[in-house]
Amino acid sequence: MEASLITIVIPVYKTEKTLARCIDSALAQTYKNCEVVIVDDGTPDSAGVIADDYAVRHENVKVVHKQNAGLAEARRSGVKVANGEYIIHLDSDDELLPDAVEFLLSKCNEMALDIAYGNYIRINGKGQKSEICFPSDLTILSGEEFLKYNITPVGICASWGCLAKRGLWLNDDIYPPSNTKLPSEDLLINIKISRYVERVGFFNHPVCCYYYNSQSLSITGVLSQLDKWKEYYSIVEKELISRGLFENNESNLLSMKIFHLSFCMNNLDTSDPWVKNIIEDKRFKLPPKYRLIQFLIQYPRLWEFLRDTKRRIFN
Repeated sequence: MEASLITIVIPVYKTEKTLARCIDSALAQTYKNCEVVIVDDGTPDSAGVIADDYAVRHENVKVVHKQNAGLAEARRSGVKVANGEYIIHLDSDDELLPDAVEFLLSKCNEMALDIAYGNYIRINGKGQKSEICFPSDLTILSGEEFLKYNITPVGICASWGCLAKRGLWLNDDIYPPSNTKLPSEDLLINIKISRYVERVGFFNHPVCCYYYNSQSLSITGVLSQLDKWKEYYSIVEKELISRGLFENNESNLLSMKIFHLSFCMNNLDTSDPWVKNIIEDKRFKLPPKYRLIQFLIQYPRLWEFLRDTKRRIFN
């Protein structure tokens, strides 16, 4: 049987310093039947030139140049030109471990999976490494279980670090609205893609190195914009309602809203009707952590005092 072709999609924007390391990790896979699709998302630095140089030197590398439209749109552009049976997404400031594709593909084949996830090694700005693992009791999930896992605050998983059937990524409705930067886009995609999957596997075998960037949009900026969270949850709720799954997941959704409001704490308008509904919702027995955050949101000065006290103790 001919080995499956795997496509590694790398969106690129302002990562000229890390791109070579990222591409090299894709080319160094122990599984050799891979193509690498690099999507230049209108990057203003020299990353696009670096990508073109790799394409000249490697037959299995191709580059797509496009106007900037955000990470999700860049991934979609990469998928459209991909030839692989499976897709693995790789952010251009991260890197794949050498056996990532080989391991994940073996699990897809052995267990008839639509998506296979590996865990990852997190590297902070000081170069310190820590392995981030999935819960030990988490192995194979159905599509609906995968959805529920993604709307549990402690269960967030990204679009990278996994190998997925290409057909899943060809469903245009899984992508966020174009030219709109929303928080947690990966999570939003997972919620939508769960409609199309039957079996998702999670394995505590590291497949990538994630370089933690405290200045990235996924950690700052858009996370503290209340209007973005409102739009985000509007999309999530419409998805759940359309599938008849809203009531069964409303408690988890409330915990997630409370958790995400904590990012907006310093400038949060507690008189806003949407915010007010969240902080006054007492219908469910929430985990103590989220009930506490729900309480503290109403008292930002107390929140700041406790946060600063914790920093003094642990720093």
